[in-house]
Amino acid sequence: MTTTTEDTRPTDDLKMALVESLMAVIGAPDDEEAAEKAATIIHTLDERLTAEATSV
Repeated sequence: MTTTTEDTRPTDDLKMALVESLMAVIGAPDDEEAAEKAATIIHTLDERLTAEATSV
């Protein structure tokens, strides 16, 4: 997985980006770039949601 700079999009925007990236993977299952993008968004969203849950 490629290391990227911190994604500063709001959580809801990340959720929508995740849906879009997973649809791209479904549409092109052999596209490694699409899979990597989806994995990065999953990782970022997981970290964000974990941080939000622990800050409550």
